[in-house]
Amino acid sequence: MTPLLELQGLTRSYGSLTAVDHVDLTVMPGERHALIGPNGAGKSTLFATVAGTLRASSGRVLLSGQDVTSLAESERARRGMLRTYQHASLFLDCSVLDNVALAVQRVHGVAHRFDRAARRFRRTDAEALRHLESVGLDGRARDKVAALSHGERRQLEVAMVLAAEPALVMFDEPTAGMSAAETERFVELMERLPESLTLVIVEHDLDVVFRLAGRVTVLHLGKVLASGPPEEIRADEAVQSAYLGSARTEDLFADAGGAP
Repeated sequence: MTPLLELQGLTRSYGSLTAVDHVDLTVMPGERHALIGPNGAGKSTLFATVAGTLRASSGRVLLSGQDVTSLAESERARRGMLRTYQHASLFLDCSVLDNVALAVQRVHGVAHRFDRAARRFRRTDAEALRHLESVGLDGRARDKVAALSHGERRQLEVAMVLAAEPALVMFDEPTAGMSAAETERFVELMERLPESLTLVIVEHDLDVVFRLAGRVTVLHLGKVLASGPPEEIRADEAVQSAYLGSARTEDLFADAGGAP
């Protein structure tokens, strides 16, 4: 089976500083893959380089076997690779429904104007409501986005992602700033996503990582330190040392999904 996403020696440098250092990574279709590492490990830079926000200094990014290294982020999105950001990009003064409807319109090539309600089109309306229902926001469809909580805005963002019909979604710190209750709801939502949808997640909350991911890759100083199933990563002494370098590491990893 051809990997959905493959990185071959991907490198991103800033002058003499190498933030991402010859990273090799393979993500298979339908996989839930988490990317973790201590602060300064290069996670955000790697994410941006894979998405096309930053240009690679060397190496390749393959999407379904096709080299997309030279393509802009918008073109990668058209080919099925979507990235979310730590701060959701939403139209706060529009309704929840209209935000999703606009995403549906982009997929179907339906022209829109902001002085016309996006839900005017029946097909758009039906699809948008279906996506809102899938994330538990159908009851807030007519509300303004500005009235949503932080966690609900993240749910809305997932609905918009689903409306775009991607093959691969890259979630950048999706639970950052959430309360414990919001995080639990969001994780349950992620667990309900279609198995055909491939996810790559950068996440600081190891409880979330070890609950969602079938495979975990650890970055340290821009390089891949370890990659494997969650139980192997929890037991890896090099990973534990990279995170805290002290006895507290065992408690950190034990709390996140059980003792190694």
